[in-house]
Amino acid sequence: MKKMIITLLVATTFLTACKKESSQPRECRTATIENWGDPAADGLGWVLVIDPATRAFESPDNLDASYKVTGLQVNVCYVKTDEDLVCYCAQPFKKRVHIANISK
Repeated sequence: MKKMIITLLVATTFLTACKKESSQPRECRTATIENWGDPAADGLGWVLVIDPATRAFESPDNLDASYKVTGLQVNVCYVKTDEDLVCYCAQPFKKRVHIANISK
């Protein structure tokens, strides 16, 4: 009986420790951090500009305060989320991104 309880505890630990991988592919690129205005005043907040020529950008949902520096160049990996970037933009709305890894 004691062995069965230990086996169940170990199995439960392994099953709960497993993390499901995101179905979205991870994208990695170089980006420039910019503040495009207060979202409460129709701005987009802090964004990752991924193509300066076209001003293509991504809107992260978890940018750490230490990276909130306009003009900062970063290497970033992120995944798209299901959360819409609510803005006064053309629909369909862009999806926000979740930063998985970022470095200066």
